[in-house]
Amino acid sequence: MNPLTLEDIRSKFDAFIEQAKSDPTSGEDILKEAYNQIEDALKGEITPELMHLADDIYTYMGKLGLEKRISLHRRYLKIASDNTERFWSHWQLVDTLAVLQRNRETVEEQIRLYHWTCEQLSDAYVLEALYDTTQAKCWKEESRIDEWFQLYEEASERLENPEVNRYTRCLFLQAGAEVSYANDRLDEALLEIEKLERLNSTLGLEHYFQFWLTAITTRLLVYSKREDWERFNQVFIKASTFLEEEIEKRDTGHPVDIGNLTWAAHDIGCCLLWSKKYNEARRFLQIAVDFGNNNAWSHFFLAVSIWASEKDREKTLYHLKTAQDYMLNPLNRDMYYQTFLETPEFSDIKDDKEFLKVLGQK
Repeated sequence: MNPLTLEDIRSKFDAFIEQAKSDPTSGEDILKEAYNQIEDALKGEITPELMHLADDIYTYMGKLGLEKRISLHRRYLKIASDNTERFWSHWQLVDTLAVLQRNRETVEEQIRLYHWTCEQLSDAYVLEALYDTTQAKCWKEESRIDEWFQLYEEASERLENPEVNRYTRCLFLQAGAEVSYANDRLDEALLEIEKLERLNSTLGLEHYFQFWLTAITTRLLVYSKREDWERFNQVFIKASTFLEEEIEKRDTGHPVDIGNLTWAAHDIGCCLLWSKKYNEARRFLQIAVDFGNNNAWSHFFLAVSIWASEKDREKTLYHLKTAQDYMLNPLNRDMYYQTFLETPEFSDIKDDKEFLKVLGQK
């Protein structure tokens, strides 16, 4: 029998993705085959192509895959063929440590990555080294968030470089706004959003919708935290009108970007949930689920809003189980139980055996 090629393994992994897209709770057997094949391949020489494929497969393997990812990237960093490969690998290492909440290691590795990038790569890469909010949470947990903001301010000088593309600048400002909000720097969050809106001012620009939605959701969260319900409602009406118009277009046979519709329904629903507006959150998150959103978090947060608003046990269990069983859930498989425990709306059922069972606990 001829040995498997990378193309064979990639084909197997692609088959898993297609299977999981058609049925998001299926395909685990195909994924395990691809995983076993990539494990064998990694016993030989690690090429960039092999490394990227292994990283893709590990992403869907839950905590096991995340731990494997860390050791693989530490190994690859010693042999990466060029600086862009090294940056990619180091960024993935930082991100994986952050997802696993290994906070001290995340901070230390991100500092190394940032300073190395300043010396070795262009300004765009320097901005990219900082624009992830999950990584920034680790600085907060380590009581070092002020240092993160110092790096952010230093890096923001690169925004003036015309060689840095608009998308990278927008992602950087988006991160600044979201991290500012998460650390109660509400004026700063709005300031970064205003900068983002100026960069994203023309309808039809590539990625326009993404950053329009970022501005909407950040403003909702800031105004909610300030209990400025007049401004909150103004933004909410704008967002709600967009969704209603898009749904009406779809229902009357006009072309609609379903991806954008479900994305907006999910993100706005989450803002409403975090603002404790559970009935409204349930409506938006239900739209995201009904329109075929492959984001398992839509089901999880819909479960939260259902339980908080009506204590419907059957519906809540259904959506928690659906979230837990989703295969197309990069980096987050195995994470729902911990999030369940940390969710205040679930405090009255955190020891309930039926709920623990659907979350994979014995």
